[in-house]
Amino acid sequence: MGRTLWLDGLRGIASAIVAVFHATECEPISILGFLNNSYWDDPPDENRHFVQLPPIRLLFAGSSMVSLFLVISGYAVSIPIIASRDEHALNLRFFHRICSASTRRVLRIYLPTVTILFISHLLYFIGVYHWDPPGEEWLSGLEPWKAPLSHIMHVLRRILHLLDVTNKCINNNSGNCLLEDNNITFQLWTMPVEFRGSCAVYLLIVTLAHWMRRPRLIALALVAVYWFYIGQWDLFCFVAGLFLAERDIGLVPIYEGNGEIELPCHSGNAAQTTFTKLRLACGKMSETKSFHRACTGFYFIIGMFLLCMTHRDVGEQTLSPEYMFLYFIRSPNWVDSETLSRSWKSVGAVLTVFAISRSPLLQSPLNSRPMQFLGKISFPLYLIHPVIYLTFKRPIRNMLWLIATGTPYSSEADAKNYPQMFIAAWAGSGMICGLIIVGVSEMWYRFVDLKYLEIGRQFEKWATHEITR
Repeated sequence: MGRTLWLDGLRGIASAIVAVFHATECEPISILGFLNNSYWDDPPDENRHFVQLPPIRLLFAGSSMVSLFLVISGYAVSIPIIASRDEHALNLRFFHRICSASTRRVLRIYLPTVTILFISHLLYFIGVYHWDPPGEEWLSGLEPWKAPLSHIMHVLRRILHLLDVTNKCINNNSGNCLLEDNNITFQLWTMPVEFRGSCAVYLLIVTLAHWMRRPRLIALALVAVYWFYIGQWDLFCFVAGLFLAERDIGLVPIYEGNGEIELPCHSGNAAQTTFTKLRLACGKMSETKSFHRACTGFYFIIGMFLLCMTHRDVGEQTLSPEYMFLYFIRSPNWVDSETLSRSWKSVGAVLTVFAISRSPLLQSPLNSRPMQFLGKISFPLYLIHPVIYLTFKRPIRNMLWLIATGTPYSSEADAKNYPQMFIAAWAGSGMICGLIIVGVSEMWYRFVDLKYLEIGRQFEKWATHEITR
């Protein structure tokens, strides 16, 4: 089965939004913090900006894009395996396909991750970054050009932490966190989450391989609801992605008849006849194109609304006013407001992917050449954008500030005194860094990504040589 192109385009957009989100986090929150707020947040004089309205606010919804990534991953890793299962009727080809996918998945995730980890810390060690750590706990107090052995040990510990796929990572409804988030490679916390979710998908595909389609879909829906209820939003996203893949790959045309034959005995019962006519009328209405489009539009709007959810670390009421009703429909197993926020964002991600999967109109822009290019470099873009920001963003911003004002940028006080000028310098530096990120991501894809994909294939051949010989 070929690639589902619109998934690649959607993944590319999600990566770009994460990069934009992290560009805002590189700057003073007192100036750009409103970009992470809702239009209706308090105080009014610091908000009420056009860019805070949905769906424009989605441009800065970096945390929501993580949920979208995971749903896309659950969908994408499932499609070829499900197609192989249905095509080859559970023979050795299907077994080989799922073993091959799971073997290469770990290499696909962790080879680039370890590479960017070493590159990032090497650049930090030689003093390339223009960056002030938020606190002494960042990087365990390590400094450039000092204690090289400690730097190496720090990287090795970081690798071990990233290999931990148990429920001890950030934002996963758990207070026991072994991952060091206070790091220059803060974006890598999603890697163990990706691998953990992929393993759950592979296990469910094998477990349900002999099941018929309807029981399989019911089981997947129940598993997804279970993970959602207990607050494991990442596993909910993956299982929901698998559910959508199972549904879409086995979907029959909606205009086929339901196969029911009206027997003479039906006409003898007026109530039964009326009920049957009403049911058939509802069925026909649900099969019309207009009804299908209306439902798809509804799912898409609700999904985008939830993805635009903001989350503030201010007191207990961390949701914006338009999302406060979600406090009344939360699971008792969600231990904090962060889990509540990410869980409902995950629902938004599922609804968005579901709506796009059933609408050629929504898929059309994602299938365009620019979106496909962005999808091709989405993984490198996600990995390297913090490196580019830490290296280039501050010098470029300061240069643009100097050109615009004629005075050097000295501190956050300058930004507060001239906020419009600072936002212009920030946006200009972001666009320039964005061009650098795209260029470096393209080179990474050509010279690193493709090489690692080949290494994964060669490793699989080596590891399975005795079996296939």
